[in-house]
Amino acid sequence: MVATWSELWSLIMKPAAATAVYLATLSIRLFYSGSVNYKVRDEVIALLVRHNLTANELVEAQRALDVLIELLDREKDKGEDIISLLDLLEKNNYESFKSALYSYLKKDTPLDEVRKAIQTLVMWRVNASLTSGKGSYMLITSTHDFIARLEELGFFIPTYQVYHGTIYIIVPAPYVDMDIFKVFEGREKPEVGVRAGVEEVKGRFEGIKPTRDILESIVAEVLSALGFTVQTKLPAKGGDVEVDVWGIKNVKGAQFRVYVSCKNWDKDVDRTVIDQEFGRVLQFYQLPHLRILVVKSLTEPAKKAAFDDGFFTIELGEKASTENTQEIYNIIYNKLKEIFISITPDKIMKVVSRLKEALRELEELI
Repeated sequence: MVATWSELWSLIMKPAAATAVYLATLSIRLFYSGSVNYKVRDEVIALLVRHNLTANELVEAQRALDVLIELLDREKDKGEDIISLLDLLEKNNYESFKSALYSYLKKDTPLDEVRKAIQTLVMWRVNASLTSGKGSYMLITSTHDFIARLEELGFFIPTYQVYHGTIYIIVPAPYVDMDIFKVFEGREKPEVGVRAGVEEVKGRFEGIKPTRDILESIVAEVLSALGFTVQTKLPAKGGDVEVDVWGIKNVKGAQFRVYVSCKNWDKDVDRTVIDQEFGRVLQFYQLPHLRILVVKSLTEPAKKAAFDDGFFTIELGEKASTENTQEIYNIIYNKLKEIFISITPDKIMKVVSRLKEALRELEELI
């Protein structure tokens, strides 16, 4: 029986077949050497077996893989660009592939463990040697334990052992897509703005100095809960520069960057601090799309300067300490969530445009 594209579309309506086709598509796409063979089918089936798919699921997966390879062979013989075709396959069926992969994730996995795994995968993508159109990537590494743990959590991460301990890892784009957190959403949030119980949150901040350190830590926790990858050191002119909190999130295929400055002071923050913070952005190689200042309180001139310079401000009303971490966490979580919900793409572009214009004016003065 001659395979058809219609047959393939029908087969990938089932999660096992969709998962198999997607993994094979990525394997061929990132390892393509001019020919398509059935070795990739055996590798994908072996991976599915490791994930304990049922006998029926494996039959569905194998039939879908046979159809896929036959179709690709035929297109190659016709002189079609296989790489472009594979990118198109991923793009046109991305939502189906994503849904299939997510259906195999272990929903009872602790949210913190999921978040750390995703953050690691996102960081790996920066050093990826090959990337597909949707952001799937291949990385060369010698890391074994982490990959094994991902498979235990239900992540289909194909690995290809070569020599001297080096492995080639393919990471499908849905695993660095922030939609993945929706799979686990709500399991560890007893109410809006609260990511964990009071005692658990407080426990994480025991021993931290009641200065800016604790406020930075709380903000980093909140951004992580909202799906951001967080860091405190950035490349800058003359070397790396320390920042309070820098968050990165994938938004509709683009990188959305947030810079947060934390001032855990007893006194009001005045305008000179705003001016200083604004000047810091000149040290960054990448422009943040959103600048946020978290403080106990601001003077009126500082509020106006912050608005003019493109800052969003969060006034806590009190200094963060080990005694009020849950309350501070809740305030920041709700405020940041409110900001992110209220900001439309048009507003984001206006903020960025205003900031760029101000930067140009400042650079002319320096």
